[in-house]
Amino acid sequence: MNMLKNKKFLIAVGILLAFFSVAVWATSASVSWVPARYAPWSMESGQSTTTTVTFTNNGPSTINGKKLALEIRGDAASIVSVNQPSFPTTIKKGESVSVNLSVQTAPEMPIGVIDGTLVLLETEPNGTIKDIFKSTLPIEITVSPFLLPPTTPDDEEKATIAGTDLDENVVPDRIDRWIGFAYPQSEKRRMALTEMAKNEQKFMMDYVADPSNKAKARENSLLSSKTQNCQWYVFGAIGLNSLNETERLIAQDIVFRDTKKMLALMTNTKERYNAYFSAENYLGGMVYSDDDRTYKTDCSFDPDSLPN
Repeated sequence: MNMLKNKKFLIAVGILLAFFSVAVWATSASVSWVPARYAPWSMESGQSTTTTVTFTNNGPSTINGKKLALEIRGDAASIVSVNQPSFPTTIKKGESVSVNLSVQTAPEMPIGVIDGTLVLLETEPNGTIKDIFKSTLPIEITVSPFLLPPTTPDDEEKATIAGTDLDENVVPDRIDRWIGFAYPQSEKRRMALTEMAKNEQKFMMDYVADPSNKAKARENSLLSSKTQNCQWYVFGAIGLNSLNETERLIAQDIVFRDTKKMLALMTNTKERYNAYFSAENYLGGMVYSDDDRTYKTDCSFDPDSLPN
């Protein structure tokens, strides 16, 4: 009888241990990442950098650190590597683990964006790897020969009329990036479009700050006219350089196209659209400009001194 009781006891203990083992591996914990998105400032080809990111166990269960692994997925796996940390044996609710990400861009990489994801995995005792943590770390690497701000998530970028301006050059980051990707080989064209974007942004935001200041609206309209003159000169659309008539007409089409695109980016929310065109309407349909259009000298820089 005692032997039978002992067997029953051992069986019961075995069932409890098996259940406990399953419970350990059936992790119900959730994690969060800081930053919530890995998008550093742009990198040049052949450049490297290492950055620390952190994940936190938000509970409710404890995570078994011995069975964790990290993996880079997507195109980013070609240039991003993760240094597997020495995970603690247990990661309790509220505890965090730091992770080093290394990026190495290849020589002579063209301008572009490489996306991917950092995934936290758990390995079961039988060797099965499971994606049980729904929260992953999005990765976005911009490769560019000149510095560009990272993209900003839409909800954050559209939270204000001004938008994000991480490099503090008065131009919204979304327009900085568009200009860079549109003309990676031409510094003078990037500079001309950047000057135009600065004045269009100032035109809109000065109106938002003080809708009653008509003198400021006229002043900004004059500045916008100058930046447009500069753009016409730089793109060869005014017939004052060596372009033939066909090339000049093509250049005009490019200027009109770029102006339309910039305006669409400038007014890409209802609030921005209303602010910009309220400022336009405030001028009563008038456009203020210099009678003496010098084009080249309307640039704030010397376009002829730049090789491209």
